[in-house]
Formats: sequence, C-alpha cells, structure tokens
Amino acid sequence: MSLKNILTGLGRKILGGKKESALPATGQQQKQITYTPKPSQAQGQELAKQEIKNPPVVLKKTKPLQMGDDQAPGFGSSTYDWVMRKGRGKYTPDEWIDHLTSTRKVNFKIFGKPAQKTVRDQKRFKYDSGPFAGKEVSVSKEELFDSNLAIFNETGDLTGGLLYAAQKFGLKLDANEVGAMLKLNPINRLKPVELGIQKGAQEKMEVAVKNLDSKIKDLRVKFREDSDLAQHLTDSEYYLKGIKEGSLEKAAFENLRTTLKLAKARPNINATDKTALNKLEADLTNAAGPLRNVKTKYANETNYTLQGGKDYRETIFTLPEDIATNTSLRNRGGHFTETIGDTNNIYHIRYDTRFTPEGKKVFMINEIQSDVNQSIAKALTKAEQLGGVNRLNPFNAELELNLLINQRGQMLNNLNKAIDEQNFGSVNAIKKSLDDVNKKLTRLSTQDRGYDSKVKDYFPMVEADSYGDHAVKYLLQKAARENVDYVAVAPFDKLSFRQGYKAGNERFYGYANGKGIGKKGKAVLPDVMGKIARFYNTKAGSTKISLSDPSKPYKKIRENTFNYPGKGGSKGKSIKSKYHEDASATQEEGYKFIEANNPNLYFDAFAIKVSPLMRNTQKTYKSKGGLVVDIFKPIRYN
Repeated sequence: MSLKNILTGLGRKILGGKKESALPATGQQQKQITYTPKPSQAQGQELAKQEIKNPPVVLKKTKPLQMGDDQAPGFGSSTYDWVMRKGRGKYTPDEWIDHLTSTRKVNFKIFGKPAQKTVRDQKRFKYDSGPFAGKEVSVSKEELFDSNLAIFNETGDLTGGLLYAAQKFGLKLDANEVGAMLKLNPINRLKPVELGIQKGAQEKMEVAVKNLDSKIKDLRVKFREDSDLAQHLTDSEYYLKGIKEGSLEKAAFENLRTTLKLAKARPNINATDKTALNKLEADLTNAAGPLRNVKTKYANETNYTLQGGKDYRETIFTLPEDIATNTSLRNRGGHFTETIGDTNNIYHIRYDTRFTPEGKKVFMINEIQSDVNQSIAKALTKAEQLGGVNRLNPFNAELELNLLINQRGQMLNNLNKAIDEQNFGSVNAIKKSLDDVNKKLTRLSTQDRGYDSKVKDYFPMVEADSYGDHAVKYLLQKAARENVDYVAVAPFDKLSFRQGYKAGNERFYGYANGKGIGKKGKAVLPDVMGKIARFYNTKAGSTKISLSDPSKPYKKIRENTFNYPGKGGSKGKSIKSKYHEDASATQEEGYKFIEANNPNLYFDAFAIKVSPLMRNTQKTYKSKGGLVVDIFKPIRYN
C-alpha cells in the first residue's frame, strides 16, 4: 500500500472529490475547509511494501494557496505551493528537510578556540507567477508542527513528525504525500460560528421602526380630538421607542401589538389606516427576526466593547474534533460555552462597523482572544511550544506511530544480531536509538503526562500573533466580500485600557500609530496588518474612524479617564477618552447635536485598506520580516 493511499484513509476528501467553496454559507455557521480525517487502518508492514519503481507523479498544482483544489478554500497554505515546486519523484526525508528549511554556519568560540555550528532557519521563497508574483513568503515552523510533518528541537534537529519516522524507516516521499499532510493540518478544519446582525438587517429594522413611528404620529395628530384613540397611539409610541432602543423581547412586541389593536378598534379609524398599520406592524416583526436569532453575548460589556458601532458581531473559531492527548477531549474555552456546544473554542473575534470621514465602511476589531492558548503561551517558551515534548500534537500521528512500530521491530532484530556478534559499540548505539523510539511511541499512544507540570494541552495557533493574523485575514476576506473598505483595530487608549492596565493588551492592540508598550516598538496586530498590506500591495497605517454613525447627528457623549501605572514609558500619564454611548437621527433628552464635518466625530486607529484580491483564499500562518511599505497619510483638521 502506498503512502498516498494511507493518507487518503486519513482524509478521504484530500486527494479527490468535490471540495467545499470558500464562499461563506448563510446562518450562524460557515465552513472554511472541511478535510475530515479518517482513522488509518494501515500498519507499518504495509508501508514497507511500497514499490521501488513508481509511475510518474502527477503534481497537484493549482492556483496559489488552493492546495491542489479546483475550488478555492477559505484559507490555504503557501508551504503547499513550495512543496509542489520540488517536482516529480520521491525524495528522502533529508532532501525534504533541505527543501523546507534553510541552514547557515555560525562561528563561535569554545574555551577560546574557534568552532562552528549549523543553525536551521526558515525557508524563504518568492512566488514567480500569479497574483502574488514577486512576493516573499516563508515556511513556518509552526505549520510544520501543526500538520505533524516535521518537529524540530531547540538545536534544529528533527525529532518528530512524518519526516522523522520516514527517516528512521528509510522511506521516500513524493510531493503529493507531503502536501497531503499539510492539508490535513487541523487549522484547515476550523469552523467559524457567527453571532450578530446580518448585513443590512439593522438598516431594515431602523426603516421599519421609522415608518411605523411616522404613521403613529400622523394618526395621533389626525385624531387628536379622540382622547382614547390618542392615548392608545401615545402608548404605542412608548413601546415602539423601547424596541428602537434594543428591546427585542417577545413582551415588548406583545405590548405594542395590544395598544395598536386597541387603536384600530376605535370607530374613527378607517379601513385604509388599519391596513397601513397592519402592514407596518408586519414589516417591523419581520425585520426583528434576524436580530433575535443570532444574539451576541458581549455587546453591552462596556469594559470590552466600544459603544457607538453598527452591526456588532462575534465570531468564534472552533475545532469540532476530539484532541486525544489533551486533558479534555473537547475544551469549550472561557467564553461562549453555552453557544458553541460540544467543541473546542480556539479563539474569538468581536467587531463592529464604523465609517471614515469620506463615508467608507470599516470593520473595527474590539477584541481578539484565545482562552485556551493564552496560558499555554505564557507557560512555555517558543522552543517548548513547538518541540513536541511539552506540547504534543496528536493529529496525523497515526502515520508516525505505524512507522515507528515497524522501526522498533527492525531495531530489536538488529540489537539481537549485534549481541550475538558481541558488537558492543553497535549494541549501545541501537539501545540509545531504541530508547528514543520507545519514548516517542509512549508519548504518541498515551494521555499519561506523569507529574510533569510543563506538559500542556495542544491547540493550533498557540501564540497571539498566530491567531491574531488568522483573525485579521478572516475579517479582510469578509470585508472584501461585503464591500467594506477597511479593517481597523481599536487602540489600547480607546478601549482595552478600560480593563485596567495590562501590558499584554498594550502590546497586542497597540496605538493608532502602530506602536506597542509605551508607544514604542511594534504592537502585535498593527505589525501583522502591515505585513498583510505588503503581501497584497495595499496600505496600512493610522486613519480616522467614526465614534458612531455619522448620519445620526444627535449623540449621547460619555468620557473615560485612565491613569497609567507608575512604571513603563507612559508613567504618570492620563488618558481622557470620549465615546458615543448612542446616536440618534432626532433630538432626544441628553443628546448633543454634532455637525457632520466636525472632527470630534472621529478618532485615530490603525487600519488596513481592503483589496479586492482579499476576497479569495487567505494564506495560513503569518509572514515573517518586512516593514509596512505604504502608510496612510493622516487626515488633518484645521
């Protein structure tokens, strides 16, 4: 049995068949990539029976990032594209390692004498054609780990993954087999659960409220001599105002329906007026449906959500599969446990829609957070996260397990032969290798962690810049498909400071200028956005974003004050941040009128301009290196 067939057993949809579209589905959930792994029935002996001479390999080359599929997935791997460049034929694990990584010699001194060591670095390459021609990308060590293709220790030695087992076994692999492992990466099976208002639903609701309110007011003036009718209409206005302010409970609509029914029962109301009220009431009920069905959880949490935005939404990225080596097979995470059901909550995004002074739409990020990965990232160094010891990835491990089982059998035969021949040098070498394989098999085949507190659960995208990169790309893709012009992040001194001073928040979200802690260095999300902008030949930098809907001139204004702690670059400084608790098209008590061109309607935030190319497949894993090429010119007001 060929390795290709075995990989097909792990993921039946990988090497053929109908693929899922990248276009979002309707409803709460949409699928990105749905490569469903299936348990392999192959044993190590079957792997050994591969033909020495294989027919010519037909490489699964398609458009960039599509990973051999004719239909574009939501996310794809640039590493897959690089693997296909290796060409036809089968190659040793060492040849694949040379293809997927780069090495350099480093000179140093030991005990005053010159020495040299080899350092393993990321492989960088450029696309030579297509929409990304000339763009440099890199092979991520994290992607090799998450796909269980290759795991390296701190010194750059291969210590796990399919290539490690194939190396021990003396197995050669072709590009399609290596590419299939990359496609089986669990990141390619993440599913977004979307909560919040569908596109255009809020506008439809506002129109329905406005039309019914206008009709009620007209009738109240028309029949002002009928005191009972006027009172019923006044009561209807009161209940309609509650609905306008966000009360979508069944009771609110029942109260409105009751008062309107009483008004329509008065003898002065003619058939035309009754018909108009019935139609407008039905329009309101229909418009409210989409707003009820996807209720968000944290829209009113003022410490975490900046008021004033439109179409507030929450998206939770889940992995609905058991993770065999974790303490819990399914970990819902700390947020949205009641919403997502029995699955793994990898991370979530909370965002809303705002506007630039020119009227361009903006998706503004309120929060990106991974409950499950935050503590792991803090507890382990980068090397420990990806070393395969303190954090074990069970996905696609069947292949490595089967190969190592067979290898152990061969090693035992060699050990007995060496003992019989009294070749004690070989005995010691084989024993050491056998011990390494046994430890590996133990880690792969058991959940037992012993008493090692350094052993942590596995979830893909462990570091904040990894899931932050994924989240930004998801929003950019959605923005391109919904004709939204920018994606921005709320700066630390506008929103997340409300939680008290947290250096992690200051570093992650940064400031409008893209800087991090103390307004110095790089902030995580602005840095990620800058690299994406470079890849797509677009712009990233500070721009003006609305505090609330500019089309509604009456604002309920509030202010926060925050004092930086007595340490760091902002020691002793204070933040006074104004925000709009609400906005209205008409004058209301406590609301202030602000003209459309007033600069106080806007604040500065770091943003990336959306490119039409972004509606297509997004690249998994962040790009390395590079500076932001294009910066927005700041908008100045006199």
